[in-house]
Amino acid sequence: MNEVPYSMLYCVISLVIGGFLGLSYSYNRYIQPYVEGSIDKLALICSIFGGLLFLVNLPYTLNYPIACLLLGIPFGMRPGYGNIELIIGIIIATIGYLIKIWGIL
Repeated sequence: MNEVPYSMLYCVISLVIGGFLGLSYSYNRYIQPYVEGSIDKLALICSIFGGLLFLVNLPYTLNYPIACLLLGIPFGMRPGYGNIELIIGIIIATIGYLIKIWGIL
């Protein structure tokens, strides 16, 4: 076990960077501290692409850090923003992972 899992380190770093981007975006976009029932289109697109990117096999496992970056954007948004979008992205990633493991596709 002398090998360091750098891919996991890259995923954590990209998740943190995505969180910072999401926090900056939500503070610039929304003035109100908390809004219920609104779905942000950019956060929804980022979470869907991030969830789907876990299924794609790119060289050097680049898909995992990029997917973590995209999922980090709704994850890092202010409280009350990005919750629904993040849940949708995680559900897509989980269903896709289970389909990939079971070999359905």
